[in-house]
Amino acid sequence: MCLVNSSFSLGFGLGLRPQHYSYIFEHQPKLDWFEVISENFMDTDGKPKRNLARIKELYPVVMHGVSMSIGSVDPLNSEYLTKLKALMDWLNPAWISDHLCWTGVAHKNTHDLLPLPYTEESLKHIVRRIQQVQDRLGRRVALENPSTYLEFKHSTIPEAEFIAAMAKEADCHLLLDINNVYVTCFNHRLDPQNYLDALPLGRVIQMHLSGHSNKGHYIVDTHDDHVIDEVWNLYKYAVNRAGRVPNTMIEWDDHIPEFPVLYAELDKAREAAQHATEFTLPHIAQADSVIFIEKNVTLPEAQTHMQQAVMLGDRFDSVPDQWIRAKNAFAPHEQLSVYANAYRYRLYDVVAEDYPVLMHYLTEQRFSAIIWAFVGEVLPDHFNIGRFALKLPAFIQKTLPNDVFAHALCQLETAVAQMTDPTETAALHEADIQGLTAETLLDLTLYPRQALALMQFDQQVNAYYQAVMDDHRPVVPVNEAVYLAVFRHEDVVWRMELEAQEFGLLSKLFDGATIGETLSDVHETEQHKITAYFSKWMRNGLLASHHYEYL
Repeated sequence: MCLVNSSFSLGFGLGLRPQHYSYIFEHQPKLDWFEVISENFMDTDGKPKRNLARIKELYPVVMHGVSMSIGSVDPLNSEYLTKLKALMDWLNPAWISDHLCWTGVAHKNTHDLLPLPYTEESLKHIVRRIQQVQDRLGRRVALENPSTYLEFKHSTIPEAEFIAAMAKEADCHLLLDINNVYVTCFNHRLDPQNYLDALPLGRVIQMHLSGHSNKGHYIVDTHDDHVIDEVWNLYKYAVNRAGRVPNTMIEWDDHIPEFPVLYAELDKAREAAQHATEFTLPHIAQADSVIFIEKNVTLPEAQTHMQQAVMLGDRFDSVPDQWIRAKNAFAPHEQLSVYANAYRYRLYDVVAEDYPVLMHYLTEQRFSAIIWAFVGEVLPDHFNIGRFALKLPAFIQKTLPNDVFAHALCQLETAVAQMTDPTETAALHEADIQGLTAETLLDLTLYPRQALALMQFDQQVNAYYQAVMDDHRPVVPVNEAVYLAVFRHEDVVWRMELEAQEFGLLSKLFDGATIGETLSDVHETEQHKITAYFSKWMRNGLLASHHYEYL
């Protein structure tokens, strides 16, 4: 019986990626729908949100999350769910999905889709959490079967049976990732046909197809290549067995090709669905019968132990042989290393790409060593992975206590990188205050744009920054005070140098002083400069046109 309402039938879609915005807006390709990663839009009011606003006017959109952490023993993240619901209410997606996994405990976040032990305890926990989320959002959610690289020894329920029971008891939809089925079955020596046969395909609202990286004795779900024949055949089998064509999309998240290449891959999916009866199921050498280990390991204990193993790496001896099921040619320590390495490299890449000037100053080798140390020592704690870099300036200051310039550069590049997310509040223009009496004007309180930060340095970091950006030989750092306004205007981040007096006046205004209070100490001979300052501030969009809570 099909439990997915026909109103959810959209057809064939693609994952929306920033690299393709210009092509989509110019060509408006014939496509049934786009899937967006929820976290890319729910914690920002910058350009990504405006691009998405244009997309939703052209195509149906669905939301797919990676940080709900539905399986974690931590309380559900209220901030996350509030922002997720706000995005959902604004976007009105056809459906919303996430993964059967957990991303962290103890208020930490590995930014990975970590596996669960499949036990009765886990099942009850997951079902209860799904019901809470569905009540909070006011709609069913779909959960995706994970790609996994290890199995807990104390698991007692096969994964597909666990998913089937979860979907029934929580009354949720499923997102069936066909590539994940193949990856998981290959890594754990399971029969993919048996896996698919155990699933309630009537609850499948969407299917994912993607490529992966075959390491010989195990496979990593990398979403960076074409779909292989074995996965196409499994897709045909699943469609044939379902008796319908669920909404299908191509995932491609790394080494992303031009849009026409991705579109051609989707055409292959359409063709495969039309020939769903013509399949040859892949053969995977089966493991010996699984012997379940009766161990009194609670879900909190299992998650705490695995998180320490992933985040701390070699600094924590997790004794993987004791809790990870061994595989031929895929030892427990190697299974665990897939997660540990992914954690470290993901954080390194996210941080390193935002600091080209700091890397130039420190040299690539020294910069790399410091970022690796940062990733190894500092633990992320927010669902938005972009916020992890906010911890870097303090780490640089601690690691290089005598290098004030390195710390200043890091502060500046952090401000520039983070300036893409705040709301670009409407700017105050001269016309907005024309007609006000002098008395009213002096009693006026002005506010900065939300996407703005005032910064003061004791060395010429801005000149050095600009020289590196212009590919010029940067000047030797000079001990000379520099005052900056870092702000975003019309989706461009600017760095504007200010005079010392100008910086002081803006700081006083932004601390809540009225215009009259701010100008009380200005000498009459400098009044002409004040007029020029205000004109400059409004011309460049530093002041907000209305009051809001400024943090």
